[in-house]
Formats: sequence, structure tokens, C-alpha cells
Amino acid sequence: MKIRLGFISNSSSSSFIITNKSKDRKTLRDFAKENLYLLDNFITQYDWHKNDKDLTVDVFLQSAENENIIFEPKQSLVCIFGDEQETPIGKVYDYILRDGGSSKNFKWELKEMLR
Repeated sequence: MKIRLGFISNSSSSSFIITNKSKDRKTLRDFAKENLYLLDNFITQYDWHKNDKDLTVDVFLQSAENENIIFEPKQSLVCIFGDEQETPIGKVYDYILRDGGSSKNFKWELKEMLR
């Protein structure tokens, strides 16, 4: 049996490939705004967050804007989100983007879970 002494974290992060399918420059805030249903899905799936003041639409979109991620036209970027970021965007996207998906201007897929 192995025993670990010292600090042990149960925080996680995941990396995703997010692609801007459009011909226009887009930001993570654009991604978040276009896919607001993902925030709703997170709150529904993890209902203990339903009264979380950090998970209002305005705070969530501001969190996305603060990340300052820019997608050039047709560009794919590796983006890492995790609860250890202690941001609404990190908390939500670490879990809710894992199944992959697509919207009008974006597509995304899980690259790897980092534990």
C-alpha cells in the first residue's frame, strides 16, 4: 500500500480543443454567449450550484471575457478549464464540455482530463 504525505488536491482540469468555424474573429465570451445552454445544463446536472451567485449569466459571461481567449477565423485552440481556477468559466466548462459538441460558430471536443 502507498501512503502519500503532504498536500493532496482533489481539484481537476480538462483540456479541450475549441474551433472557431466562422470567418470572423471570436472570443471565449462569444463562445459562452452562443452556448449559454451549457451553463443551464451544468446547473441542472449539478443542482447544488443552483443558488451559486457566481453562476448568473452576467457573472459567467464576465468570467469568459476575463480569460481573454481569442479565436482567429477557422482556428482551433487547446483551452484548459478546471475548478482549481476558481472562476465560473473554469468550474462549468471543466465538466460540461466533456461530451463535445457544436454550435453555429464553434465546435469543441475533449482532449484530455488532467488529474
